[in-house]
Amino acid sequence: MRWAIDSLVAIMISGVVAGVMLYYRTTEQEDQNREVLRGDVIRFNNEVILQSALGRVDVSIRGFPTTIDPEWFSVENGDLPENPLLDGTHPWLEIAGIAQADLTHPPVRVGTDSTSAKFWYNPFTGNVRARVPAGLSDAETLELYNYVNSSDLTDLFAPRTLSDELAIAEGN
Repeated sequence: MRWAIDSLVAIMISGVVAGVMLYYRTTEQEDQNREVLRGDVIRFNNEVILQSALGRVDVSIRGFPTTIDPEWFSVENGDLPENPLLDGTHPWLEIAGIAQADLTHPPVRVGTDSTSAKFWYNPFTGNVRARVPAGLSDAETLELYNYVNSSDLTDLFAPRTLSDELAIAEGN
């Protein structure tokens, strides 16, 4: 009987230790993914500036590349920027249209489903932003978005624009 109780205690202690180790390993991996994404957003933005300055690509009326060529990211430059916070079902890049010309952040900042791209690029402002997964709270998600994009937004959700209001009015 004593042997059975000692075995149960040993199994429970092993389970607790394994759980603590798994928690720390997962937390460490999440921190690494945040750092990788933050670095890739910076590298992405720097490449947009470089390509604008080189003048070898088509540029918007404001002087930024109209599109992003994956060939810009060679092996020497660390390969294609990656967003390890979103899975492989998401498209790599969304390029903002004329309706979003004045935006510095995408209207949808969270990769909610597989139709939202990992990165958003505005050829009118030259901004590249990474979308993030939804967190446990809006505040946690906003903190993550601000961190990886080096921004200081106070609201996770974009304010409605006049075109949004008109689209809603037309739908009624």
